[in-house]
Amino acid sequence: FFLGAGFMLIEIKGITELSLFYGSTWLVNSIVIFCVLTMAYFANYVVIKINQISSLMIYSILVLSIVFGIIITYFNLSEYPNWLGMIIMPVFLTFPLFFSGLAFSNEVKKSKSISVVLFSNLIGAMLGGFLEYNAMYFGFRSLYILSIFMYIMAFITSGKLIKSQLTPKFKST
Repeated sequence: FFLGAGFMLIEIKGITELSLFYGSTWLVNSIVIFCVLTMAYFANYVVIKINQISSLMIYSILVLSIVFGIIITYFNLSEYPNWLGMIIMPVFLTFPLFFSGLAFSNEVKKSKSISVVLFSNLIGAMLGGFLEYNAMYFGFRSLYILSIFMYIMAFITSGKLIKSQLTPKFKST
């Protein structure tokens, strides 16, 4: 649930930042969607190749990449060559989605019911869409703060979910 909300907030932030950089065109949306799908592909590939990835490591690097995304928005990339900004901005704005994809694929791998995981993720994405409206009052950088909170909540609840799946359930007579 929280992974879906955080994902939606980061994706909206990426589209907004790139619209400011490139201008608001269909090209911006296609670049962001391409980068999102590329990051998701690589995340799934890594989870397939590496059997056991520590959730603590994934979420720690995820939060650090979001903090790095906050920092990169303060740089004025118009001082650098245009082609450099066109490469750097989409990659760094969607890089947290790679680690989010790692976290999601790792949770799917541990789950007993994929339909429940996908349903929860979609409902969480709806919450992320609702939370996106906070940017009108607090600014678009606040979406990063909200996404950090969502990913921390995802880490906390994923630990409880794993513990509840591992504890044996006894029937009382």
